[in-house]
Amino acid sequence: MKISHNLLKNFIGFDLNKINIVDLLTSIGFESCVVKHEYNNLKNVVAVKILNIYKHKNSDRLLICNVTDNVKEYSIVCGAKNISIGKIVPFAKIGAELSKNIVIKSEIIRGIKSDGMLCSEKELGLGNESDNILILCDNTKIGESLNNIINIKENDKIFDVEIMTNRGDCLSHLGISREICAKLKKKMLLPNIKKYNNLKFFNSLKIESDLCLNYMSCIIRNVKIKKSPKWLSDILYDVGINSINNIVDITNYVMIELGQPLHAFDVDKINCKCISIRKATNCESIIAINGNKYNLDPNILITSDYNNPIAISGVIGGKYSSIDNCTKNIFLESAVFNCDSINKTSKNLGVVTESSYRFGKGVDIVASEYSFWRAINLIIDIAGGDIDSKYVYKNIHNDEIKIFLRIEKISKILGYNIKIDESIEILESLGINTEIKDDKIICNIPSWRKDLKIEEDLIEEIIRIKGYDSIPCINKHEYKINDMSNDFSFNSIVYDLKSKLKNFGFSEVINYSFLEIKQIKKFNLLHYYKILNPLSKENEVLRPSLIVGLYKNVLLNIGQGFDSIALFEYGKIFNKEGERKSFGFVVCGKIWNEWWKWSNYKFIPKYDFYFGAGIIKNILPSNEFKFVKNLENNYYDNSKTLSIIYNKKNIGSFGILKKVSDSYSLNIKDDIFYCELDISTIENEYYKKSIVFKKYSKFPIVKMDISIVANKTIKFSDIESVFQEKIKKNGILKKYSLFSIFYIDNNVSYSFRLYYRSDNKTLTDDEVNKDIKILLDELYNKFNIVLR
Repeated sequence: MKISHNLLKNFIGFDLNKINIVDLLTSIGFESCVVKHEYNNLKNVVAVKILNIYKHKNSDRLLICNVTDNVKEYSIVCGAKNISIGKIVPFAKIGAELSKNIVIKSEIIRGIKSDGMLCSEKELGLGNESDNILILCDNTKIGESLNNIINIKENDKIFDVEIMTNRGDCLSHLGISREICAKLKKKMLLPNIKKYNNLKFFNSLKIESDLCLNYMSCIIRNVKIKKSPKWLSDILYDVGINSINNIVDITNYVMIELGQPLHAFDVDKINCKCISIRKATNCESIIAINGNKYNLDPNILITSDYNNPIAISGVIGGKYSSIDNCTKNIFLESAVFNCDSINKTSKNLGVVTESSYRFGKGVDIVASEYSFWRAINLIIDIAGGDIDSKYVYKNIHNDEIKIFLRIEKISKILGYNIKIDESIEILESLGINTEIKDDKIICNIPSWRKDLKIEEDLIEEIIRIKGYDSIPCINKHEYKINDMSNDFSFNSIVYDLKSKLKNFGFSEVINYSFLEIKQIKKFNLLHYYKILNPLSKENEVLRPSLIVGLYKNVLLNIGQGFDSIALFEYGKIFNKEGERKSFGFVVCGKIWNEWWKWSNYKFIPKYDFYFGAGIIKNILPSNEFKFVKNLENNYYDNSKTLSIIYNKKNIGSFGILKKVSDSYSLNIKDDIFYCELDISTIENEYYKKSIVFKKYSKFPIVKMDISIVANKTIKFSDIESVFQEKIKKNGILKKYSLFSIFYIDNNVSYSFRLYYRSDNKTLTDDEVNKDIKILLDELYNKFNIVLR
């Protein structure tokens, strides 16, 4: 919202020029900046004096002016009627650039050459006036560039202030002034108004809807419609509102001044014998002042005369009842409407106006009467007229809201002690009347502060006005470093799993915990918890597994044309063991994106059972997790699934999913690999053990390759256990990796790379060979495995 510095001065009884308004407003929660007027390039526009004026011989409307800049005389063709000999006016020379990229050229106008152009406010980008030439001050230096004239002229400073959603009371200069005065501990001034009490009652108006909370209106006769005074049109222009005529401009001015939207109707265009505020009917429509036609419905509140709607209440007025140059008598309304109703109407019709914006935030019921009389005073002063009659209606009483603020709660919330007298002073400066009773401050909330509802709101107001920078720093710093062996924030397997999978190119997804029963039955998940009052059919049960959501994610991505999918999710599931923390991931399609070299390959690598198992091996925290035959989950392909065991407990499973028989899954041609881990069990079993940190060896590693031959009947996991047991003994064998497999009749050949390192010295070949011999002897003794 744009705020005028000059208009703020009307409410503030002290020197505002020495105060940095931007910093002040920002410090109390209103982000602000100064708006610089974007003047046109006026370096070729100078002040000239009119020497002579002649009638154009080929036109009754045009004039020929001789002007001088004290260097040269120019002949100008002009059509304005407000110029006279001796006046000083702005003159655009040949080559000057004006608004809308207009470049002044030497032109022949009705047979007479014009050496430039005399300029109006609008042409210079200084206002909305376009019919008349801008008349400069008599003491303006002739020949001076208009850029310099504008710079030495005292212009209004405009602030662009970001108003928070819940602060509808600040959508006016009155509201912003109230905040400034509270911060500076100054009293605020209000314009003096005169109330006309001895008026006859206008009895031809009916309020037929409780969505109208307050309504005041009057008829003013014999007004004179004309252009607004310059001070009024200038302020409206500065805050971004176009000047229309004096009556409409006054209603807009009061709106930006006090925050109360007003509307004026032409009495002679409407049927004043029966005006009503009511709900519209389905068959009604209105042509608004913006020229658009809107079809109405029974949810829309309207102002209507006997025949037709004359306004969409609180949103926009009707065209045929609007004020024009022929208007003599006006019907002025100041109302308060239900903010929810205005918001819905504005949204449904796609119409957002200055009025609907303020009504939608909620206007002050008490201030609506003051704004009403303020507008009447301005109308009589500027447009003349006589008040004929008035109408007053109040649907609700403005009962004061009281909040009991506990004194000890202030320091508890803020974290430091603040004097009670200071807190009360701040609250009083915001218009909140207070009274101390026992250990509480009884706060009477003013009508304009609809955002204050609980005592925490009041505490926020206290520190906001006092200043967030006033909160003292605590000099004593104490840091507690948690024991890493017991703190899951350091050791959580979830953090490790997420980090590793992200490094592998996975993306994280978050799905709802609610599912439809038929989705669960596709995966033969028999145990689930039904919701007694589901919001919809899609939210019937709590999910017993992450598989349903991840599977839907796969379908969605395939439907979007993705041919490589790698997703993971962490969340809670609800199975027969109760609420559990679970981690799942799914892969499908190509492992890598295609590139030019793939053209030489017959087969592009895709995710399969073995690749998925390799991912699991790399993300699990140690080699102590074993893979065994899966006997529980029946949504996997029976030949391509395994369970994960740790400490003799099942902590998860993985494998290739069975094909789901539905129309959405027909386009899936690749295998879908899925893995789900029981995080609750892993944290209880794996992370309850103490973690020992050792110094990393500075000596070089020795790599040795061996190939062994084993019978096909021997499980690879049994062979692997021999390597793992040897590593556990803290010898020089640190790790191993399998890099080759091939079959020889009834035997299998495995090739391993062994990594040896000592913590104390550099290893010799003899030491490494001796350790390899011990390993081979153990394999031979247990499984009759020999070196190839």
